[in-house]
Amino acid sequence: MTTPKPAIIPGTVEDPTGADALERRAIDDFNRRMRKIGKAYLAGLDRIPSAPVVNKKYEYRIDQTLLNSTLAQMGAEVDRVLLEGGPTDVWFFREYVQTANKRGTAQQFANLSQQSPVYHAGRGSLAEIIQTEPYRRRLGLLAAREFEEMVGLSGNVKANMARVLTDGLARGLNPREIAKNLTAQTGIEAGRAARIARTEITTALRRARWDESDEAAELYNLDTKEMHLSALSATTRASHAARHGNLYTREQVRDWWAEGANGINCKCSTTTMMVDSEGKPLVSSTVERAKATKKKMETRGYDWSE
Repeated sequence: MTTPKPAIIPGTVEDPTGADALERRAIDDFNRRMRKIGKAYLAGLDRIPSAPVVNKKYEYRIDQTLLNSTLAQMGAEVDRVLLEGGPTDVWFFREYVQTANKRGTAQQFANLSQQSPVYHAGRGSLAEIIQTEPYRRRLGLLAAREFEEMVGLSGNVKANMARVLTDGLARGLNPREIAKNLTAQTGIEAGRAARIARTEITTALRRARWDESDEAAELYNLDTKEMHLSALSATTRASHAARHGNLYTREQVRDWWAEGANGINCKCSTTTMMVDSEGKPLVSSTVERAKATKKKMETRGYDWSE
């Protein structure tokens, strides 16, 4: 009888998805784009005629028509920067989320190929998988999701930047103070964008792994479960760390990540494991390794430690 091989678990405890570097690049890209947006609003502010009046106030010679036109120009620049690529190929999807999705599929292909010769022989290669109709359909849905995410971000940026600008004009603030407030708001928007990057990239990677497991179960009748892998870092939430090394069905993990804020800023992952008819892992040493790693990390005294 052939000895079953273990599931592949990541070598880096703090980054189980392996997406940390990709997230950082996306965040840097968001920061660059937000700076460009900030410059557009500052340029728009410079075009609004102003003159000092009493009590250190300023009068802005702008009527509703000119203000609306100015805001529309600024808003168009926000859309140009954040919606680059359009509905089917928006930049955030093309450069980052699609990469994470493909990486997750590759990780799962390697993982299941190691555990199941039947899967490996039938699935062929990663290049073959990404050409299949189910994979391309999922990718299309993911592209649509990320475009809507960027549309929502763009709308919020336009609303918040317009609020800061018009509030400063109405209060008669010094143009330099309005510019300072606009720059500060740009930083706030960059922070929100960073949260999107940290959430969407890891989500795409995890879902790609689960989707490939679903395909494997359907095509090759594989019995598998998902072992939770927490990042086990200083910022890990206790409820996330508590799941480390435990096995769940894919329905259970999907439900858990969709609940509340579990998926936001989450660096956790799962690894798919072959199980027997009772749902027990064929190679129990993998679970034992995961639990031993958690015990070792607990000695660091993080807040999540038991």
